[in-house]
Amino acid sequence: MLSHWDVSGGLSDFWAYVREPRPHRWAVWGLAIVLPILIFWGFSKYLIPYEEPKLGIVYFENWKGDRSAAEVRAEWVERAKETTRANAKRRAEFQRLADGLGVDYDSTEADKVTRETLGAEADTLAEKPAPPKRSTLAERAARGPKAGPVAQPQP
Repeated sequence: MLSHWDVSGGLSDFWAYVREPRPHRWAVWGLAIVLPILIFWGFSKYLIPYEEPKLGIVYFENWKGDRSAAEVRAEWVERAKETTRANAKRRAEFQRLADGLGVDYDSTEADKVTRETLGAEADTLAEKPAPPKRSTLAERAARGPKAGPVAQPQP
């Protein structure tokens, strides 16, 4: 059935149906064409809105034309150090979060790169606090009940 396609019979039946004079055929044809167009237009307009790009000012740095290669390199190094500082601070925050959640978080490789880049300054940025001392249930039970205010008998 699928290997022998013959659509000519279906097309001729469709054309014969279209040619029959019916009282409201042009109104029905108009509605059948306009309604899907309106639906597709509505979806394209309101489902995925398109905002016109707004005019804006783009700022950029202006450098002297006679900068030396050493000055350019010094600026690159300073920007790289700023990025490394920000990453070290973020990594320390993640370490505190991981310690609080009890998750293993190993940043030794990244800390090594930070130390190579920043030197002694890296030790102050990535200070990792000692994990908080928490008592376990067994330790609490061994200490006994917490001593509270003793109620005096009323006469």
